[in-house]
Order: sequence, then structure tokens, then C-alpha cells
Amino acid sequence: MTNKALSFVSILFGLKQSRRYFPEEKQVCVFNKRPILYRGFSPNSAQESINELQEQLQTQGFLSTISGKFDLETEEAVIKFQEANNLQVDGIVGPLSWACLFYPRLYPNQKSMSPKLQDAVKELQTILNEEGFFKKEPDGYFSRETERGVKRFQRSYGLKDDGIVGAATWAVLLGMRQKIDNNSFLQLVYFLPPKSLFLCEQLLMVSFIILGIYSSPIGPIGKDTPKWYIVLPTAYALTCVVPFLLECLPLKPSKQTSLPLLKYAPYVLTGIFWKPIINFLGTLF
Repeated sequence: MTNKALSFVSILFGLKQSRRYFPEEKQVCVFNKRPILYRGFSPNSAQESINELQEQLQTQGFLSTISGKFDLETEEAVIKFQEANNLQVDGIVGPLSWACLFYPRLYPNQKSMSPKLQDAVKELQTILNEEGFFKKEPDGYFSRETERGVKRFQRSYGLKDDGIVGAATWAVLLGMRQKIDNNSFLQLVYFLPPKSLFLCEQLLMVSFIILGIYSSPIGPIGKDTPKWYIVLPTAYALTCVVPFLLECLPLKPSKQTSLPLLKYAPYVLTGIFWKPIINFLGTLF
């Protein structure tokens, strides 16, 4: 599929036949009436996109006549295609529909690997290799290493990490995403499952609150220092308080990727002032 076809597919949506299949006017304006622009823009790209769309629909048995126009018959063929592939049925050829039209669904242990599927796997492996998610040379076989690379990629971009390369994963692989900073904290932990990331986040929150409690200059010292079995549940409870404090105080989370732990500074402050906070909460209940 040509880059022009992907770039200007949004122009196609203006030729609508039935309003019930289209999003609200505001959404149409944002996504359909404002195409991706670049040097060499040409209205012919829209026609090329329509031709490619109809050729694919006809090849896959959803369209009988190629008219060169996004007419009612084409829209009905798109709807049938979307229904058959578990896509949102709206008659609009967006990034997911394009990806599903041109790229096959890939998953481990596929029974038959045709040359077309092998080429798709090789392209998948090439993209994963270039971005550091797959270390081996592309060979066109969906191996265990390939599956692990897919899952890591999916976790990094907030996709369901099932190792299956469907329309959504293909769309993100092909560029529907923001670039990840190679030095970011996320890139260092992308191999962890989502539950582990959540637990690590909770552990860091509690740890920084405990650090604040034991280093607080206004808290009790010596024999009056609170015991760990009191501090631990107190710190865990205070993790629920921090989001409300951030809303009330003029503090903004750190966005510096070189200092990822700086965003936990409010938790240290919460630990330092844990006693006044607990006393204040006690007056509310």
C-alpha cells in the first residue's frame, strides 16, 4: 500500500451517503476534513486511495464493481468487511480498517504459513528489530522470540499484550503512535507485565512515604519513633491522599525523563508531614 493512500484516506469520508454511519460533525471535521499534509500533496492521492480500497475489497470478495468512487456500494462493502473482521462498523476506512485490509492477522503456532504470511512476519520482525524489541535477524517465522518481542511492543504502547498482531497492533507498528524516548524509564521496564508495573509503582509510593516519615524533622525521634507495623499501613493509606494534595497544591509532576524518580517527591513530602495530615483527616471523620 502506498504512503499516499495512507496519508489521504481521510479525504474519502466526505462522500457520505447515509449519515447514520458517520461520527458527529466535530469528529468528522477533526479527522476527515483535515488530511495529513506534506510536500507533494496532490488530490490524485485521494483517487489512488479509492482505487486501492476497491481493489482490495474486490479481491477479498466484498465488492463486485470497481467504480473509482466512494459510492454507496463501496460503503456497504466496507461495512461487510468491518463486520467480518470484528472492527467498528461505521463504513469509514480509518487506520484500523486499512491495516486489516493490507496486513494479515499473525499469531504464534499458525498452522499454515503461506509466502504472504511469511512476508508479513518478516516485515513485523524488521520493525521490531529496528526498535530494539527483537534481537534476531528477520526470518519470516513467528517464533517464541517474535512473540515476546510483540508483547513487549504492545506493553510499551498500551496495547493488549496477547502476542497477537491484529489490526490495532499493525496500525501502531506502522506509525500511528508517538516516538518513545530511548532513555525513558518506560523503555527500561517495558519487559515487565502490567501487574508487575502496578506493584512496582505502589512499592515506590509506599517507600518514599516511609522515607519521609523516618526523615521528618518535625516528627518524633528516639524512643517515640513509630514502629514499622504502624508506619507501613500508614504509608499505604497515605498513597490515596497524595492525588488530592496535588490537586490542592501548585505542584506539577516531573516530566524530566532523565530524573524519573523525581515525580515521587510529593510522596516524600507527604511522609514528612504525615502527622499533621493524619490529625487533619481525623477532624473530618
